[in-house]
Amino acid sequence: MRQAAELAAHLRYPTGLDVQLLHLCGPGGADQPDARTGHGPHEDVSAWRTWVDESVVSAAACLLSDRSLAVQAQQVVAATEHRTDTGGLRRLVDPGTHDSEATVLLRHPDLVGPVAGLHRSQLLELLDV
Repeated sequence: MRQAAELAAHLRYPTGLDVQLLHLCGPGGADQPDARTGHGPHEDVSAWRTWVDESVVSAAACLLSDRSLAVQAQQVVAATEHRTDTGGLRRLVDPGTHDSEATVLLRHPDLVGPVAGLHRSQLLELLDV
């Protein structure tokens, strides 16, 4: 999941200026993903909940459940300022047997679908699919 989130964040915020603006303005929070997954408003107002970027979470869910999108995303990010080391994302685009068995539910399209659907169209636009 960490690799998918990193790749999604690099796609969503491809330049240093984008990252600085994110630090200045902050992301949207976890309310919409929570609603899509059947969780109501949380009484837990932990600070981390406000720093969840739903577009990054949604794109990460898409990348986890669709290997071809992850490969395309990796190629797109290679052309940005981030130039993510492709070797560091090997487990995302080519999971071994252990990774596949350990994350079978995390990668299942039916289970991640509600969250992945939040910003799938934006991800496809970024990847020019």
